[in-house]
Amino acid sequence: MKTRDLRYLIRVLRLEEGDEVEIFDGYGGRYLSRLFQEEGRWYLKIYEKLEPDPPPSFQLILGQSLLKGDKMSFVIQKATELGVWDIIPVLSLRSVPIFEEEESILLKQKRWQRIAEEASRQSNRATVPSIRGPLRLEEFLSQSRGLKIAFWENSRLPLRRVLKEIKTAPKVVTLLIGPEGGFSEREAVQIEENGFYLCSLGQRILRAETAALSAITLIQHHFGDIG
Repeated sequence: MKTRDLRYLIRVLRLEEGDEVEIFDGYGGRYLSRLFQEEGRWYLKIYEKLEPDPPPSFQLILGQSLLKGDKMSFVIQKATELGVWDIIPVLSLRSVPIFEEEESILLKQKRWQRIAEEASRQSNRATVPSIRGPLRLEEFLSQSRGLKIAFWENSRLPLRRVLKEIKTAPKVVTLLIGPEGGFSEREAVQIEENGFYLCSLGQRILRAETAALSAITLIQHHFGDIG
């Protein structure tokens, strides 16, 4: 466990020596541990391994075009709570170009990974999604797998029609969400050519972050663990 997590247990939750803490390893494993202090330093000692979390019924991968300000962090946090397996920031035509320097990439990836870790802990989830990328749209499309669904405001194909046609539950679902300005027509053609269903979420035009969370919830309700 990281130092900041121990500080949180002691200073915020006011736990004391001998108190029991359930911890997870980020890969589905859960453990019971106890707080103890030695030479002025705090530690957690594992004393029992618990039953691991069952594997998800499918892996949900989110490709999210880069968003402005804190919207990207918001999507990562809520997508983690909803059970997304992997999150891949995507550079599309209308994305905000915030990754111009390598240092900026590394700092944002670390921050986003920390947000995913904290969201996993808050939602009692023993797995932590990895934040990969960022990938340019072409790279993301070439690496995508499973049932592939993207969303575009000009599409006339309802998501419910696509889901109704799927007779066998997929092992992997890849979702692709555009930036604030949406995908260009050229990008929409490119996305379809790479095997994605290009879908609509309805008559209303949703904000990018709203579209992402709506799509995740609908897919989880249909195939996953949201009842």
